Amino acid sequence: TILGILIFYFPGGYTWMLFLGMAGSHCWIYAFDHFRVLRSIPSCVFASYDIEWWGQAMFAPIIAIIASCLAFKSNCEPGMYCVRGPSLIMICCAAWIAHVVMHICVLVFVVPLLGMAEPEEDEQKDLTFE
Repeated sequence: TILGILIFYFPGGYTWMLFLGMAGSHCWIYAFDHFRVLRSIPSCVFASYDIEWWGQAMFAPIIAIIASCLAFKSNCEPGMYCVRGPSLIMICCAAWIAHVVMHICVLVFVVPLLGMAEPEEDEQKDLTFE
């Protein structure tokens, strides 16, 4: 994922080849996971909101690289700012930090307002993959 995002910092000539290669890799990983890993493990329980929340929280810094790249690529474009040197690095870092803070704040404050109340007891706690 990070390699796919970092490619946006460079000229776009090889972007399609990278994403086609990543799509093929994802298909291979999905097939391997489906046919080998899930058939070998007797039971797994991944039915917890904690896993979803932490997955979203860990994805925040990775997605923030896109905001940093947008700040970098919009430099000296018509109608945008034009800075050089350490100031550009500071702008990219500020965009990254702003996105991470906003993403975590949305996860902490907004998402619980939009979701359903957590049940007292999990009805499917003993349910396994098989």
